[in-house]
Amino acid sequence: MPGCVVTRKSTRENSALVSNDEAGNIVLCQAGYPSYDAMDYTPEDLIYPPAGDTQRYPQPEIPPADTPPPEKIEACPPPGAAEIGTKIEDGKKEITGYQLIGNRCVTQYKKLTMTQQVVNAIPTAPQVVSTTGITLIATSAALSTPILLKAVKPIVKQIINRIKKILGKPVRKLTLAEIKANSYREKRGLPPLKI
Repeated sequence: MPGCVVTRKSTRENSALVSNDEAGNIVLCQAGYPSYDAMDYTPEDLIYPPAGDTQRYPQPEIPPADTPPPEKIEACPPPGAAEIGTKIEDGKKEITGYQLIGNRCVTQYKKLTMTQQVVNAIPTAPQVVSTTGITLIATSAALSTPILLKAVKPIVKQIINRIKKILGKPVRKLTLAEIKANSYREKRGLPPLKI
């Protein structure tokens, strides 16, 4: 800490003693004060060069500036630009072309009438056919799932039992009560008991 600090010899004493009992205070100066040496400026002692003398060192030659590169002309239309005839702003405008103005490529638009917007919103025949096909496939898959599960579950059970037999694990047979309970649950549309 630069500067001096007034404190007490013992740190166990009350901190209020610094201001109440000045006789026991000590001053600690741990760091030096900042300082600098001012330059010696005496105008009478300055030596000026004689008038008309050239500079002591010759001025270096400045190389001529590079010529600026020619302005790049932008490709019109730029790569990745939307095709002419593309609808934008939710089908309210259509891109009609691209025009090079100066060195910039400007996109030209045409506002569509309400009837054109309605006609453009009607789906095409391939869109209707593909959407209908997807809907039919999804519906038939959803309806056939319970039937497929009823057909596949017994086959999977038989395969698991055969694998257990091959591995030498005992296959537990259902008791008469479990068979009756499963048939009752099957009539009610409930899954069989878990064994």
